[in-house]
Amino acid sequence: MDDKTIPPTESHLEEIGQGNEFSDDVHDPLNWSAPQKLVVLVVTAIWTFLGTTNMIIAGPTLLPISVALNVPTALTTYSIGGPLLAYGIASLIWVAFANRFGIRLTFVGTSLIAGSLCFWGAKATTFGSLVAARTLASVFFASPETLGPQMVGDVFFFKDRSKAVSLLVIMQGSGFAFGPLCGAFIVENLGWRWTQYTMGILALGTCVLLLFLFPETQYTRSTVVNRHHRSVMDNFRFWRVSGGGKPKVHSFPAAFVYPFRYMVHPVVILCTSFFSLYLVTTNYLLTTQSLSYLEVYGFSVDSAGLTNLAPLLGIWAAMLYSGILSDRLVARATRKHGPKPAPEKRLPLLLFSGILGVVGTALFGGCTQAKCPWIASDIGSFGNLFGFVCANGVVYAYFLDVYEARTDAVLVIFNSTKNIAAFCITYAVIPWNASAGYTVPFVVMAAILLFAHLLMLGLYFFGGKLRIWSAKRFIAARDTHHGDAF
Repeated sequence: MDDKTIPPTESHLEEIGQGNEFSDDVHDPLNWSAPQKLVVLVVTAIWTFLGTTNMIIAGPTLLPISVALNVPTALTTYSIGGPLLAYGIASLIWVAFANRFGIRLTFVGTSLIAGSLCFWGAKATTFGSLVAARTLASVFFASPETLGPQMVGDVFFFKDRSKAVSLLVIMQGSGFAFGPLCGAFIVENLGWRWTQYTMGILALGTCVLLLFLFPETQYTRSTVVNRHHRSVMDNFRFWRVSGGGKPKVHSFPAAFVYPFRYMVHPVVILCTSFFSLYLVTTNYLLTTQSLSYLEVYGFSVDSAGLTNLAPLLGIWAAMLYSGILSDRLVARATRKHGPKPAPEKRLPLLLFSGILGVVGTALFGGCTQAKCPWIASDIGSFGNLFGFVCANGVVYAYFLDVYEARTDAVLVIFNSTKNIAAFCITYAVIPWNASAGYTVPFVVMAAILLFAHLLMLGLYFFGGKLRIWSAKRFIAARDTHHGDAF
């Protein structure tokens, strides 16, 4: 890259008004070229996709593992529940590590170790070692769940954030549907061990992509090299922040404990409660779906895997809905209310997606119980996953709008809590369905989902007042900006 100075063009000045301060530093990711930003986003999206794929790819293996490793079927859900819990809690480690040592080092290192652990899982001879391998692998697969959305805040301007976050969310959500779809064909044709071999190969391949295509994206306005020149080699340096300045936090212990202060912020409590309840319903549905088409409709393993196309289509449709419409709502609010509209302007998108989610959840259980044509149950799973991805995208964008440079710390609390909730429900799936059928559990899930959306209705009307109240009482709730260090 040639020497260059970036003048404050009219488009940059517009961005200043939208919450991003202008910098003439070529190491500031906001000033990178559009193609480089897109490559960084796509590579991060691929790495994010593998995390959820790894968790749920075990769905079609439950029955074969039960036979091969002599384990009761009800206990095989540990191979999903363990990784699910680890995936959420591990954010606490990776955010602290990345804020101190850099996102690039974190992503490259975790993808290498995750791939290696998958090969251990493929060679496991006992159920305990399989669960241990999958759970530890999930710890390392988890690094982009929180750091991905923070990367969006560091690299993309305000007006493009929702679209960028939506790509991460759709890839994360696609893993929930693609995992069992792919896993079913692997189990049917190659055996259950190849689900682990496949994840290992994909993780190591992604490690290579991250090594060559993902530069350091954190930035703290403390560049120590030439601010007006960025060489090709700068993209390969394992800097703690882009430009080689001071890290985002002054010590690893401080980075580790920092997120806990957000546990008492009202908007964090509401958003975390909302999405935790949504993830509970989605996890319950997907775990049930991995078995219901085999048991109720008599499908073969690969035919049952094809039913995951419905939730996959719901996920992709949600990207068009939440990603594009969210940014358009913000652009409209910007023209009407000023350069940086209230973050709550994104929340009306949850009305339509919430209706689809609630109705779809109840429809899946009722139709499965009544043995309606299988397509009816698929329509239900479409609705649930459509709402799930919309909810995830809207909440991520909302946090970016409210907390800016501190979003990663907020998402540590968010992701840990929601995954603990989903982990807890995993072990109720098989016993509850066996004792109560499918209708009652899924009507309960739909009621939980309805209550969750009522929480967000309250946030829409009172979110502004809650944020003002928090800013008066908590330093961490006050405005931050791109490039801040803590």
